[in-house]
Amino acid sequence: MWRRLTNRRIQVLDLPSLTIMKVNPINAIQIMSPEITINKDYILVEPKEGINSREIRRAVARLFYAPGIPEKNGIWVFREGQEKFSYNDLYRLRDIIKENYPKDVNINKTAIVVESGFQSSMAKSFRQIAEDLPFEIRVFSDFQAAEDWVKE
Repeated sequence: MWRRLTNRRIQVLDLPSLTIMKVNPINAIQIMSPEITINKDYILVEPKEGINSREIRRAVARLFYAPGIPEKNGIWVFREGQEKFSYNDLYRLRDIIKENYPKDVNINKTAIVVESGFQSSMAKSFRQIAEDLPFEIRVFSDFQAAEDWVKE
């Protein structure tokens, strides 16, 4: 089975019979990496180990443009593992967010939860680089503290 994203829809192609099934985009977002879960109070984004900058940019685009995703604060949880992005990618990510950030939204907090020293350094660097974004970013090593902050 093969999946592809086209015009904000997931099409599942079952070759050779070529059966096409349309999926609601709000449910389809959980199929693609990173996993995005919509909770009552926030959106949880969980990139997989070894994520690269392209996958992070795709997740950001899905948050901004997928229909049906509510305007909620977010928590990004980076698990232990080697991420495949560089310091320069952080500037590109900030620029993409600035250019595509929706107008008139209520998103004002994003928590980044990290496990390792490298991840913490990158997250803190991004926080400094992204100071001019229209929402506050904080870095946490404890999920519960991040969740408490996002919900307040």
